[in-house]
Amino acid sequence: MKYSDIYESITAQFGTTHTGHKTPAYLLLGKPGGGKSDLARAIGRDLKFDKVVEFNASLRDPVDLLGTPNNQGETTRWKKPDDLAQLEHGRNLLIIEELTDCTQQMQNACCGLIYDGKVGELDLSSSQTYIIASGNRTEDKSGAFRLSTKLGNRMRILDFDVSLDDWCEWAIDNLPDETGYKVVQFLRFKPDLLDAFDPNARISPTPRAWARASLVPTNLRSDLYFANVAGDVGEGAAAPFTAFCRLFDSMPNPDEIMMNPSKAEVPTKMDVLYALTGAIAHRINKDNFDRAIEFIDRLPPEFNVMCVQDAMKMKPEIKHTKAFVSWAVKNSSVVI
Repeated sequence: MKYSDIYESITAQFGTTHTGHKTPAYLLLGKPGGGKSDLARAIGRDLKFDKVVEFNASLRDPVDLLGTPNNQGETTRWKKPDDLAQLEHGRNLLIIEELTDCTQQMQNACCGLIYDGKVGELDLSSSQTYIIASGNRTEDKSGAFRLSTKLGNRMRILDFDVSLDDWCEWAIDNLPDETGYKVVQFLRFKPDLLDAFDPNARISPTPRAWARASLVPTNLRSDLYFANVAGDVGEGAAAPFTAFCRLFDSMPNPDEIMMNPSKAEVPTKMDVLYALTGAIAHRINKDNFDRAIEFIDRLPPEFNVMCVQDAMKMKPEIKHTKAFVSWAVKNSSVVI
């Protein structure tokens, strides 16, 4: 399932009850760097939980769940872990990271927490605490162990598949304005490079790696810029990406196009169209959309729609302009 499908599934069910039982815990399984953790955090943010706690189970010991012994008095009681004890009251989300990297002993400790909300002295059963766990697959050679069948049977398991459209939508919101749109447009031009994870390679392009590559300073010397991007996504992906970035220096000046949109030349090369479309979308606002649409309407249909949708994502206020309403009427078959 892709990001948006999983998001819709979980948000529609968290908070609902069925004959007195809460929605079960979810486990998102997928390749490393695909965006599983970002999805869980987005759900935590958008559903406005009282508390969101991230618990990296692979870096903890069973005692971190069961508690440390407190021998005061005639019987032994167990001190609850502080980060999880705060979830005993309220409406909360617990994000369990790297669940499949846990040892068998830690997986055993997680069974009660995930299914019953209880382990040791910790008791989440009376609170509205929902759980999303994430994990990598054993075939990806990322350090994941086999998930025990008894733990797997206590969760609803969804396979996480990377989606270009979903990632681009996320990237427009989350990557730096001055570089993010270049990464987005490049990956639309070369979609196979968004998620080319190779378990046998030292460095692979993944959604997480591309987000990191967008942070490389563009004012670095060209050889240093290439080396840093390659350090994130590998040389095989860095070479076409840095070549694509150079297009931004040689393509028609988007600022001049915005000044004279009806007469500006429309490029025909696909790579230039991707680059220019992103640059135009990045410059659009409610005050210049009426001028920009004069050029956008001359683009091939797929680039026309792409440009307006990206601009609308970055500057939602353009939807209230007369020019946008006219564009939307002409493109009523497009899902906005």
